Amino acid sequence: WNIMANIGTFTKKSFGKIDYRYPSHIRFEKISPDSSTFVSNPEKSWYYVPPFVKGEKGEVTIQESNKLVLTKFLDALKNGLENNKLFTHKYNKNELILTFTKAIQKDMNLKQAVLVTESDPKKIKKLKEFERLVLTYNDGRKVNLKFVDLKEDVSFPQKHFVFDIPSNTKVSEGK
Repeated sequence: WNIMANIGTFTKKSFGKIDYRYPSHIRFEKISPDSSTFVSNPEKSWYYVPPFVKGEKGEVTIQESNKLVLTKFLDALKNGLENNKLFTHKYNKNELILTFTKAIQKDMNLKQAVLVTESDPKKIKKLKEFERLVLTYNDGRKVNLKFVDLKEDVSFPQKHFVFDIPSNTKVSEGK
């Protein structure tokens, strides 16, 4: 994935990989500009930053899992891209626009999600047929996820969503 978050007057770009399994299992591995790993399952989450210099300690923060906006969004797609109790949809040229209900906007802090394609979005049946996803938060902030190699129906072992803490790592408990 290629994530680009517009924050205020500047753009921050990151490159990495996202693995997801329903319900509420996610693993982000950010490769650059700085590497880090975030793993979450319905019970627990881990945020790991490796050492900057080999031989120093890395750091991991462990906390109870909170449903993340991206996880909630992906969970919401379980029943398809049509109108449902979480969002309504409409088409605009090469976009499928999902607008969340007021209750979901409040809960997720997410106003809408726009799936973009170069083809006709009305003919798309699978998420992997879209090229990117733009999430718009209630405060107007946007996160642009570009799909470089999206695969669906991937099987992950249960341990994939549990972080194995490397030796020589400082462990903190989050709130």
